[in-house]
Amino acid sequence: MTRRALNIGVDIGGTNIKLGLIDADGRILHQTKLPTVAERGSDVIIASIVSALKDLLQGASLRPEDLTSIGIGVPGTADAATGTVVYAPNIFWRDVPIVSIMQTTFPAPIYIAQDTRAAAWAEFLVGTARGLRGIAAVTLGTGIGCGMVLEGRIFHGALNTAGEFGHQIVAIDGEPCNCGRHGCLEAHAGGLAIVREAKKRIPNVQQLVGKEDIGVGDVYRLAQHGNPQARQIAEEVVRHIGVGLVNLTNLNSLEMICLSGGISNAPAELLLDPLVAFVRNRAYQAISDKVQICRSALGEDAPLIGASLLYHASSPRKDESGR
Repeated sequence: MTRRALNIGVDIGGTNIKLGLIDADGRILHQTKLPTVAERGSDVIIASIVSALKDLLQGASLRPEDLTSIGIGVPGTADAATGTVVYAPNIFWRDVPIVSIMQTTFPAPIYIAQDTRAAAWAEFLVGTARGLRGIAAVTLGTGIGCGMVLEGRIFHGALNTAGEFGHQIVAIDGEPCNCGRHGCLEAHAGGLAIVREAKKRIPNVQQLVGKEDIGVGDVYRLAQHGNPQARQIAEEVVRHIGVGLVNLTNLNSLEMICLSGGISNAPAELLLDPLVAFVRNRAYQAISDKVQICRSALGEDAPLIGASLLYHASSPRKDESGR
């Protein structure tokens, strides 16, 4: 009897790390998460991931030897060949050999990819974009990123930086970004930017939401209830992300853009609907009404699921004609 393929997915985010035991069809069988706390440094964070994975396997009555593979999605540039996180500004990692560190504990093959590429891979294999040829997965969270699958393959780019959607410039000499530049989309429409602007522009915002540590969801709830400053912030987010989506669509001739991440959960009337209208009205006319823009059916689990399926990306895929 053929042994069922069981894989581990790890999604390292700027705020939380999600870990899941996932089957070959992308179904999450067991899942857990832990806080990232980037200030602790890469060694402590990786040790906490290893410990959490051991607990996850123990809870499922499995051994490390029972795994087909482990896939890791990281919020930055990853070198799949060396298993290294080259640069992840939101968690302050540079040249971290995470695969070789984890390989000392887990014998299964370990794969690594930028989290947004993992999300796109999940959408292409088991999600909303199954069967399409050119798709992008845009993650709207603490950071803003994008992964693309073009002609059945994850698109890395010649310099391995394809999909740096959040670091396109939307404001010359704009807000400083964690990447070290100014005016990036992420610095104007990412989760940290939304909270920053809310604290700056909404009078007594902590009192309005009833807590000191406000989040993106709090800002959108205020906007939904008619707070003028919160609504203005929401409208600016749409304009900034909308410009990015138009550029992404025009440059890559995409069939679908799937949105995931915490910000994508904002009320449709404040985010998705105006984003679709923005792209319809401003993208290149030959494709503006053809590209589909939607929330991911896999939601915030897309990077986790895609990471667990990265072993598929290590071998060439055939097209529908079998070539």
